[in-house]
Amino acid sequence: MAMTTQVEYKAGSADDGAAGSIAPAPMPSVTLDGSVALMALRLLAHLWRRPVAEELGRWDDLAVIEEQLRHYLPVNPGRLNALVEAGTMLGEYERLFVGPGPVPCSPYESFWRLDVPLDIRGSLMGPCTVELRRLYGELGLEVRPSSGELPDHLAIELEALTFAVSEGRGDVARALYFDHLRTWLPRLCRAVLHQAEHPFYLELASATLEWLKPLGRCLEMVPPVAASS
Repeated sequence: MAMTTQVEYKAGSADDGAAGSIAPAPMPSVTLDGSVALMALRLLAHLWRRPVAEELGRWDDLAVIEEQLRHYLPVNPGRLNALVEAGTMLGEYERLFVGPGPVPCSPYESFWRLDVPLDIRGSLMGPCTVELRRLYGELGLEVRPSSGELPDHLAIELEALTFAVSEGRGDVARALYFDHLRTWLPRLCRAVLHQAEHPFYLELASATLEWLKPLGRCLEMVPPVAASS
């Protein structure tokens, strides 16, 4: 089964190609069940993808998910969608995450890992990519070659975590979150908050930080459940 940040899951997966809007308003301790965590992860996996026209079209279809999430997480329906400007967003994404030139907010886990030898810190294709490929393989997933992306791209990790939760694979879901995303995503989000100029990415980084603790508590304490059909 292949997965990329640009192409939906093949048949039998949980990704329905939806998207929506979230806001960074702080929230006290929140407890989520597996189904709510799944909805939140679907949303984040889409919103951190490269905002090409095809992907932006998917974001318009997440109204149902965002409406459900507003009861559990700091969701402001329409807030991020109201900030979407197709022409300027792609340019900002490229500036923040791709280049050319210095990339202020690398979207790859390898760049942010500190538990590696000094000579490979801040580089790509670090040891974490081998472990991620193994975890994806346990789920029957692989990164689609045509995506041109590495296994440790943020959107791909979120997509794999979404799939793990949807399949009730709590073991892999916890490994993806606690051994990978939790170790580096907060620092990436803080870098985006410091470097972003487009309000969409400022909102997205703030909201992602706000959602991490509730999602982590769910994955740690509540066995993820398969999505209902």
